[in-house]
Amino acid sequence: MSILLIDIGNSRLKWAIASSNSDSNADFVEQGASVNDSPNQLAQFDQLSKNQTIEKIICSSVISEDQTLALKKHLKTIMTQASWFQINGASAIEKLGSQYDQAEQLGADRRAMALGAHHMFPDKNVLVISAGTATTIDLITPTQHLGGWIIPGMALMTNVLNLNTAQLPKVATDQEKFSLTIGTNTNNAIYQGILASHLGAILIAQEYAKNQKIKLDLMIVTGGNAKTLATHLKESSPSIPVHHEEQMVLKGLLAWNKMGLAS
Repeated sequence: MSILLIDIGNSRLKWAIASSNSDSNADFVEQGASVNDSPNQLAQFDQLSKNQTIEKIICSSVISEDQTLALKKHLKTIMTQASWFQINGASAIEKLGSQYDQAEQLGADRRAMALGAHHMFPDKNVLVISAGTATTIDLITPTQHLGGWIIPGMALMTNVLNLNTAQLPKVATDQEKFSLTIGTNTNNAIYQGILASHLGAILIAQEYAKNQKIKLDLMIVTGGNAKTLATHLKESSPSIPVHHEEQMVLKGLLAWNKMGLAS
């Protein structure tokens, strides 16, 4: 029997198949992705239902309830034996506490990543950095999700500059081989500024942890710009190990499954 894990982000849907007894450190049996609103987004699961016996569907979604419900209805039609579970900001609160004012308002993806970090690296103080459409930075201790920061993602920053100015170009943000320096032309000044803003935010998060007497053991970096940030973080913060995890939300859903899928 297998588990279908689904991460519906702001821009893309990612999915993976795991065996029913897998934990968050296990490799996926199969995985894929699609751009949101693509015409074949629902159809991509049709073949899966023929090749796999799915007993659980575990979902994290940050899109609208109506869009998520459409996916749920389709999957329940083609995978009639599967139970549906959808994570939220208060899921497994008894396993990992939350200092959010209203725990349920925390993004489902951030909660999944917090549970994944907690399960994969127990007894560690961890900074989880997700560099996607938005960049989120979350501080996790062995007992609590303390909260975090949300800033526009690297690609979103360059898109906004391009759309809201007369002459500034759209600049690629996946230039992981570039060193952090001062820009000497417009394209490089934009890239370096965006990179500096992200590294600066992460540095402030590190300083915040230090001021709270929390010694960071690890930084986990995930998302579309994870490789870029991981490369620079290894140079700028050599005393804190950096772990690049491509599918942190999906790994977090696996962790939630191991915790019993309790909300």
